[in-house]
Amino acid sequence: MRQDDAFSLHSNLFWRIIWYIVVGVALYWVGNVVAVFPWLISRTLGIIAMIASTLLWAYVAFYCLRHVQKSEWNMYALFMASIFLATAAVQDYFLYAVYRGIPDELYVTSTFIAYGLVFALPFIVRLIMRNYQQKAILVVSLQKIGIAFLIGVVSFLITIWSIRYW
Repeated sequence: MRQDDAFSLHSNLFWRIIWYIVVGVALYWVGNVVAVFPWLISRTLGIIAMIASTLLWAYVAFYCLRHVQKSEWNMYALFMASIFLATAAVQDYFLYAVYRGIPDELYVTSTFIAYGLVFALPFIVRLIMRNYQQKAILVVSLQKIGIAFLIGVVSFLITIWSIRYW
């Protein structure tokens, strides 16, 4: 990829939104993979895995913020939070209500708490990292989008395969 191609992806809001959507979708399915197998062994391990999944969401929020100037973190934290929430809610609906046919298990208090956390994490990370000294702004590239997409697809397939054990 030419440098000016990378710059156009880096500075183009459309590609940044695509980046957040792909990352949000991938994170959702990775979170399922991280939590489902420990949960099958024991509820305690499942809860620990869900905490690890939350830390993964936080790290990815920080990683995504590193792709914009620190002065723009507030605006992009809002974009990221909104997109992560929307992707999680849509995927939950399709996984639980459509694919598995159990919408009553979806809309419970813990789901709404999780949605609140998914929305709040980019802002929490933003606050925690307010003294972070940004040395370089990372570039959103088609390669990074492709890697996130591939991780999402593989995690989706593992989740769909694992559903028979739920």
